[in-house]
Amino acid sequence: MSAAPKESPTDPERMRLIEAVSNEAAAYLGVDPMSDNPASIVKAVDAAIVRIVFGEAVPIPESEEKDLVLGALWGAQMVREFGWSWADMRFGETLDVAVVSPARDMAIYPFTFVTDCIAKRRVCTVELSFNMLRERKGETIFAAESYESVMMHVRHIVPPYALEKTG
Repeated sequence: MSAAPKESPTDPERMRLIEAVSNEAAAYLGVDPMSDNPASIVKAVDAAIVRIVFGEAVPIPESEEKDLVLGALWGAQMVREFGWSWADMRFGETLDVAVVSPARDMAIYPFTFVTDCIAKRRVCTVELSFNMLRERKGETIFAAESYESVMMHVRHIVPPYALEKTG
C-alpha cells in the first residue's frame, strides 16, 4: 500500500472560494445550508450527480463546473455533520483537496470523486457513504493518521462499473 499523503491546511483564499461555491450549489439545488439538515443536502447532491451521469438536466448553469459545485457542497456537509476539516493533501508532487476526519483516519476527495463519477459514468455513492459514516459517527474506523480514502472502500462494496440506462 502506498504511503499516506502529507496534509497541510487549506489556504484562506481557497476556503473562501469553497464556501462561496458551496453556497451557490445550495441555491442551484434549492437547499438551505443553514436550515436543511446535512443528510437531505447530501441526498440532493447525490441525485444531481446521478442525473448528470444519465445525461439528464440539472438546475446548475452550463457555465458552472458541476464537479466543483457539487463537490464543494458535499464536502461542506461532511464538515457540518461530522466535524471534518478541509485539507490540502499532497501525494508526492500531486495536490488534491479533501475533507478529513478528526482522527485523520479517513479522507474524502469530493472534487475528484464527483469528477470521476461524471466523466466515467460511475455509480454515485455519495449518499451511501454519508449514511454509512452517520451510522458510525464519531468512531475512529481506521488507524489514526492513515487517511484512508472512504470512497475507495465504498467502491469495494458497490462495483465501479459504468452505468447503462435501462427501461
